[in-house]
Amino acid sequence: MGFFNNKKDNGKEVAKGNSSFDLEALTSGLDIDNIGMLSGSDLGDLKNSNEAELDAAIKSFSKRQVDVMFVFDRSGSCAGTELDMMRGFNNFIKHEKDERNEDFITVSLFDHENKVVYDRTPVKRVKGLEYQVRGGTALYDSLCENLKSLQRKKNDNTEVIVVIMTDGADNSSHEYDINMTRELISGLKRQGWNFIFLGAMDYAKDYAAELGIDEKYAEIYSPEAVDANFKAIERVADDVHGSGKVSEDWAEPVVEARLQIEGRKDNHVKRLGRRK
Repeated sequence: MGFFNNKKDNGKEVAKGNSSFDLEALTSGLDIDNIGMLSGSDLGDLKNSNEAELDAAIKSFSKRQVDVMFVFDRSGSCAGTELDMMRGFNNFIKHEKDERNEDFITVSLFDHENKVVYDRTPVKRVKGLEYQVRGGTALYDSLCENLKSLQRKKNDNTEVIVVIMTDGADNSSHEYDINMTRELISGLKRQGWNFIFLGAMDYAKDYAAELGIDEKYAEIYSPEAVDANFKAIERVADDVHGSGKVSEDWAEPVVEARLQIEGRKDNHVKRLGRRK
């Protein structure tokens, strides 16, 4: 039975038949938590409504607002990935705008120092990303500084996604260590913050666990397929906007891209008659 079968609730009749409908009036008899669960058959009960327009309005009405924080490694060892990183990030922002998301974007670039490019900037005002690689890897300092800053500034009603992308472990922090970082992350996770760790090293999952991030939210990426990282983050953002939770298959684009590259390398080695 569809949500719209009961046309009245507390004496209020559900509005229908308007070419420019009022979503609040239309859903006045519904439990707000169920709006995002409406099916095509439910929408079909509104015989004179524009189904596609209604569906888009409901999704927009029920969509969560999200703070998305990126903590990007720009140390010297990341040389060669800059263009793909910039292109991937810019595509992510385009996706956000295309989806009409009203999110806030924070971007920190770290080497031996922390540089904040966007500080909780509305996504519609984010124009892109440009940078050059240099220096060492002060991950703990950058991560903790930015997490504490966002904790002070965010709204109580926004969801949070923190994306950490690095090609190696910290080697340059002075203010924070791994224990302090893990304690901070663990506390924010208890508040419902979502952490995603993407590392271009074979111990990425173990390192994420040391940071207090669940292994299922960590993945190894190939520096030759950085764009796949941002496709995965699009999935994460869509998940959190819709349900508030990250789906189990969020990292699929990263894994597929890495395995394709490893397969090509493996085949090349085999043609040369060598072991990997």
